Amino acid sequence: MEKISVTAWITASQAGALALLDKRRRLEEKETVRQLVASGIRPRDARMEVARMRPEHWPALEVVVGQAVRRRLADEDLAGPWAPLTQPELDRLALSGRWPGASAGITLVQRNYAFPVDLVLQLRTASWRVSEKPLARLYELGLVGSGLRLTEEQKTRRDELARLLYPPARIIREALTEYGPHSNE
Repeated sequence: MEKISVTAWITASQAGALALLDKRRRLEEKETVRQLVASGIRPRDARMEVARMRPEHWPALEVVVGQAVRRRLADEDLAGPWAPLTQPELDRLALSGRWPGASAGITLVQRNYAFPVDLVLQLRTASWRVSEKPLARLYELGLVGSGLRLTEEQKTRRDELARLLYPPARIIREALTEYGPHSNE
């Protein structure tokens, strides 16, 4: 299955919950190998058995995040149906970079996930279609771009419109909040 790498900015607590999940899984794998060896299976064979078990019992974090994103994209506000993206829209969405808007006042950490192509296309399509009107309005009003000197009123208007944007990273953060692992689990 072909995959595309997606850069996501997630909260520090989400990153911590994913790291904790990963640590727990490594410990469970190690314990499973130990138990298999104790039952008389050779260490190499035990490790191979655990490797076969991994996709079902301990899927990679990108699988866990991808499952959460699929669930979020099925929610009513993002489910569509959406018009397919045009080639120029696909090209623009493939570029890295920030979307307009003020900081939400939270610390974000960068993570990269390799998602299946169909999931990336669904994510980018929902992101673009939900965001295209407020994004067009931001450009129309001249509220985005480098080196701008905006008045307080313009900054307020920019921030109001930016809150309507759904960049892929926001969808991923919301997916993890609603459907991802939590550090207290």
